[in-house]
Amino acid sequence: MIYILHGPDDFNRAEKINELKLAIASDPTLADMNITRLDGRDLTLSQIRHHADALPFLALRRLVIVTGYLNFIGKGTEERQSLIDYLEKLTPTTDLVLVENEVLDQRHPVLKAASGMGAEISRFGQLDKDNLTPWIIKRVQNYNTTIEPDAADLLGRLVGPNLRTLNNEIEKLTLYLNAQRPIQKADVELLVTYTEEAEKFGMANAIGRRDARRAYDQLHKALEEGKYPMVILGGIAAQIRGLLEVKDMAERGLTAPEIARQKGWKNEYAARMRLREAKNFSMARLEEIMETLLDFDLAIKTGRMDHLLALDILIARLCGLR
Repeated sequence: MIYILHGPDDFNRAEKINELKLAIASDPTLADMNITRLDGRDLTLSQIRHHADALPFLALRRLVIVTGYLNFIGKGTEERQSLIDYLEKLTPTTDLVLVENEVLDQRHPVLKAASGMGAEISRFGQLDKDNLTPWIIKRVQNYNTTIEPDAADLLGRLVGPNLRTLNNEIEKLTLYLNAQRPIQKADVELLVTYTEEAEKFGMANAIGRRDARRAYDQLHKALEEGKYPMVILGGIAAQIRGLLEVKDMAERGLTAPEIARQKGWKNEYAARMRLREAKNFSMARLEEIMETLLDFDLAIKTGRMDHLLALDILIARLCGLR
């Protein structure tokens, strides 16, 4: 059987793959012996065939999961056609799962060909943060409990469209209440400390606390997600500039709701988060950081410093500023 799972929603994608794993064999040890995961970003079709053509060991089926291969072969007509030809001859005892982190065009030749072969094709698009409430309500039901709509709405606004983190928060809430009653808004306010804004401002917060380890963790996480170093630098600058603006407004006597209205934000949560982060900085320190960022931006653009090295040195310097 052929499966194509594509799109950025890694949480639901992973759940689908777990379903396929459980179907391989009832014995976890035998299942593991018949599951192969391959990184398709540096792989040949013959290497995929080597694993996919093998017979299952003491089980009815094998599962071969290949990530990133369709993107790796790109628009190469010959490579794509070779893959399509192979899919038509796939060993009946093998489930081949082609995984892509990006949404594929419906006109993609492999997608169209596989569909004609009876493949199961699943698109895992990212949920919009304004449409999380129905997903949360349904997800809570998996834990044999319910959540009130206003609590689900608040949870979605606090965490944002990170489904993995949302699921962790839902699990925490259900364990806390032990199905004694529906999850209420007060429970979310009490237990959910994570916010999308906190993640967004994680590096700025770490810099404010001079927590170099946390700042480096945030930096390497962004790099692993494929973000370009100059984009990361621009993001840090935008965060610091935003904190400067909010701190200035607060020092002029504006409250969080007033700041949110002036900025055009839908609610005051973003303003409250920025105000909390801004407490880590004096105005002078924020201005000093902006000057440092400008210096490093110039050094990178003029070739005086490698961009990766520059980011490492920048974090060390910002976390050491007094």
